[in-house]
Parts: sequence; C-alpha cells; structure tokens
Amino acid sequence: MLSQHILALAAVAATLLVVGVLHSTVVDLPAAILLYLVPIVLAASRWGRGPAITAVVASILGHDLLFVDPRGTFSIARADEALGLVLLLFVALVTAQLADGARRGAETAREAAVARRSDELKTALLRAVTHNLRTPLASIKASVSGLRQPDAAFPEEDRAELLAEIEEEADRLDRLVTNLLDASRLEAGGLTLSRHPQDLAELVGAVVDRLQPRFAGRKVGVEITEELPPVACDYAQIDQVVTNLLENALLHTPPATPVVARATRDNGAVRVEIEDRGPGIAEADRERLFRPFERGRTRAPGSGLGLTIARGFVEAHGGNLWLEDGQQQGARFVFTLPVGNGDR
Repeated sequence: MLSQHILALAAVAATLLVVGVLHSTVVDLPAAILLYLVPIVLAASRWGRGPAITAVVASILGHDLLFVDPRGTFSIARADEALGLVLLLFVALVTAQLADGARRGAETAREAAVARRSDELKTALLRAVTHNLRTPLASIKASVSGLRQPDAAFPEEDRAELLAEIEEEADRLDRLVTNLLDASRLEAGGLTLSRHPQDLAELVGAVVDRLQPRFAGRKVGVEITEELPPVACDYAQIDQVVTNLLENALLHTPPATPVVARATRDNGAVRVEIEDRGPGIAEADRERLFRPFERGRTRAPGSGLGLTIARGFVEAHGGNLWLEDGQQQGARFVFTLPVGNGDR
C-alpha cells in the first residue's frame, strides 16, 4: 500500500535528521551510517519487503546527497565513503530480507494457532452436540413412541406428563441450538448490536418472570435500585445474558437455596448481580468456566456455552463480566454496562 511506503520514507527522514544532528556535533562519526538500519528493519518487520526496499534506497540516496562530499550531488569523492554506502546497501538488503522473513513466519504461526484453535473448537463442538443432543432426542422419541402405541391406553395424567416431557426436552434442544449459533457468531466476529436506551430494571424483572415455571418453588429475589439510569444496549442480547446467568445459578445450586438478582448504579455504569447460596466456585476454576464447553464440578446438564456467550455479549457492549464470592456463601456473577441515553 502507498501509505506504508510513505511511512517508511518518514522513518528514513527522521533518521536523516538524527544523523544530521550527529554530524553537526561530531566531526567524523562513521558508525552513524548504521542508524539507517533502524527504519529499514522497522519497515521490513511491520510492512514487508516493498516498503523496506523503499527505505533502503531512500537511506542511501539521502545520506549521499546530504552528508557525502561533494554535498548536494550524488557524486562520491572518496573511495572509503563509496565502500561504506555499498556495504550499507548489502547489509540493509540482507537485514530487510531477514526481518521480512521473521514477519512472515510470525504471521504463519498466528494463522496456524488460529487454525488449531478452530479445529479444537470444532472437536469440542462435535462432542458437545453429540452428548447434548442424544439425551433430549432419546427422551422425546421414547415419549412419542409410547403415545403412538395403538393398544396403549394412557390415563389423562400420564398422557399430560409425557407431553410435558416432550415440550421440556424440545425447549432444551432449542436452547442448545441458540447457544451454538450465538457461540459461532462470537467466534467468527459476526456479532451485530442494535442499541437503544433500555430500562435494565424492567429487563431483569421480565427475565425472572419468564423463568418462573423453572424455579420449582425456589425463592428468586429481585433487588433493583430506584431510578436506575437507562443503558444503551441490545435488549435481546442482554436478556440472554441475564437468562444464562440465572439458569446457571438454578442448575448448579441445591433446589432449596435462594437466588437473588440485583441491579444498582456503579459510577458511570449499571451493575447487575446474580447471586446464589450454593457451594461456591473455587478461585482457580473461575476463569476456566468462561471458556467454551467448560463445565462446572456439579456436572449438571448443559452445553458449557452459557457463560462464554454471556461474557461475549457483555464485552461487545463495552462492559465486563466476572465471578466473585457471594456475601455469605455461594457465587456471585457480576456484569457492568456503561450508561447511555441514545441510539448508537
């Protein structure tokens, strides 16, 4: 690109200025010619071979024009200075080649690391899909097969139970597919945001109300600070964050323990907490749980993607999500979102 060649020329110009200062303060400083290797190596390592050659040519011509007698021309009066420029040309070209090779090697290593990570993700994805799809599909098939038996006369209560099980397992499959799609969008960098000012108090309350059938009598408290400021966010994505964190708390804690959802103002952000009274999570395991397909020690059912997706959505909004100890016992997931009042 032309801009890279221009930047290489600017680096050479800065070096010529330094060499000029040295020549004005020191009568004879032959080693100053080695300073031209700095912009040449910089150009080769950052922008490639083309800008490096531009830097080589500009360095030699500029030094000859400004500092080699007769000055102001491209003639060279002394043989030793001509030899110095030839050696500079040779060393500069070799150095540029080596630096460019190192840059290409680093790029190849990065590409290999990305490819390896992609392969690992695909393998983990295949394992997760195989494991998590089989259980609900087997349950659905068994229930449907029982209902289709021509000579089976199910009592109305048993029939309703089988239909409820089919619906529950279908919802489980839907959540798995949604998580897989969200994870793939995050991995590919294809996440798009539709930000509008949202009332997080209303959002958290709506998620809690929607999940009520899954609480099974468990106490889930909601503590919202009055006059919470609006937050510019994608409603569907932050709804998914709160949903994932609440479902995580419900899955990995004993049924009798309470869960609390809080929302407060925290300087220039809104802070949302999901706190449980479960066994807690060891500090050494906390960051691991945010990696794709990582599971907690409770071995509760799940895809291992919920926390990964939640953190990805929050960070896409310029916020943070982390895990800390609860006030008394258990774990507390916390995320913050910057306050905003307009569409973005």
